[in-house]
Amino acid sequence: MSMRTRLTVLVSAAVALAVIAASLIAWAMIRGWMVSEMDESLLARVPDAGRIERITGQLPEGAPADNRLFHVNGLIQRDQVAVQFLRPDGAVERQLAPPAFSDRLSALSEDGVSLPVPPAGDPRLDTVTIAGENYRVLSTRVGESATIMRLFQPLSSLEQTLTAIGWTLAATAASGVALAAGVGWAVAATAVRPVHRLVDAAEGVTATGDLSRRVLLRRRKRVRQGKDELDRLGESFNSMLSALETSRAQQRELLENASHELRTPLTVLRNDFGLLARLERSDAGMADERRQLIDDLDTQVAALADEVDQIVTLARGDAVAEPRRLTSLPGIVEQAAARVRRLDPAVAVTVDAQPATAVVYPVALERAVANLARNAVQACAGGGTVTVTLRTTASAHRIEVLDDGPGIDPDEIPRLFQRFFRGAHGRTRPGSGLGLAIVDQVAALHGGQASAMNRPDGGACFVLAWPSATHTVGAAANVRGA
Repeated sequence: MSMRTRLTVLVSAAVALAVIAASLIAWAMIRGWMVSEMDESLLARVPDAGRIERITGQLPEGAPADNRLFHVNGLIQRDQVAVQFLRPDGAVERQLAPPAFSDRLSALSEDGVSLPVPPAGDPRLDTVTIAGENYRVLSTRVGESATIMRLFQPLSSLEQTLTAIGWTLAATAASGVALAAGVGWAVAATAVRPVHRLVDAAEGVTATGDLSRRVLLRRRKRVRQGKDELDRLGESFNSMLSALETSRAQQRELLENASHELRTPLTVLRNDFGLLARLERSDAGMADERRQLIDDLDTQVAALADEVDQIVTLARGDAVAEPRRLTSLPGIVEQAAARVRRLDPAVAVTVDAQPATAVVYPVALERAVANLARNAVQACAGGGTVTVTLRTTASAHRIEVLDDGPGIDPDEIPRLFQRFFRGAHGRTRPGSGLGLAIVDQVAALHGGQASAMNRPDGGACFVLAWPSATHTVGAAANVRGA
């Protein structure tokens, strides 16, 4: 069953219940009012009980019943009313009834005390069924005597009226339910239209793989109305598609850059291996040349391995393959500095680290510090000094990498930590533009942030800082579980 059908059924069922309940209440109220009117009319004749008894007693016994009833009905102002008088022992003293009702009343006369006897001065109203027809009966004592007078009023006219009213209410209820079903079907169509658009968009993306498709959202004329759940669902779906589209674009860019960056060391490796093979086959091969080629091969292999590590790290995102450990931070900084010292012997890499320990991801943190130091060494190409400092306070750990290179273009600082971004100076140096993005990712992984600035006396300063609150008692549990 479709959502539109379910909504229509629910609306129709709710309206049907409401209409049926209202119709039943209305019918019951009308019936109660009509019966009350009849009862009041009968009770109004109680003071005339003595006169009715005298009139019925004075009428000629041989007169037709219709003529005698004419006098009685004229007194009690009712048509088709039967009158019955009972002695104290319950026996019928006399009665007047229309011809059609005479036999039925005789059946009741055989057991005249079958109805409750009213107390003195307190008339009683009952409903009885005689020969399949219902009657409203007023029972009252005649004056101070023990004689009981009963007036029988047929309910057939009232029942016919109530039946007609019931059918009218039923027809009205059916029409209301049908109208509600039609309106519900139309309203449901409007309500589920955004869902259909969402389904169409999802199926379109599945069929075509086009993540640029979007769900068309309704534009409200009045902003104060706000957004409903379907609007938020559509926006969430569009946001998801946008995120997937961005992720796919980043993956494509990553693959393109990675393929470009990996080709360079692979080409160098291929050429060096070819030259080394030729030197081995030639007597002219010199030991110094072979040693230089081997050193070059080692450098290119290290660069290739580092490039692959960066690509894998960035592609992994926030997923970390290592556990957090309580680690010596000066050791991490020293290892990172040692990794970059061989890149350019003309650049001095020094470390100034305070003793400190923290619960960190040691491999990821070392890679981030090495990336900062590598950038600094490349900025000081041809000679210079790179200083890596570690400072710890009660609130944060802070690693700074300072160089005396040309500095950073201020316009480029906001984009330095974006993937694949390479500044004006960086475009002339090897690299893929992933190193600083990894630094920013590692900083976020530790709950901190990475930043960059120019030094007042020249050069650049890169900062990796994170809260020292990670060095808590809970760290011991991580150490034990590692």
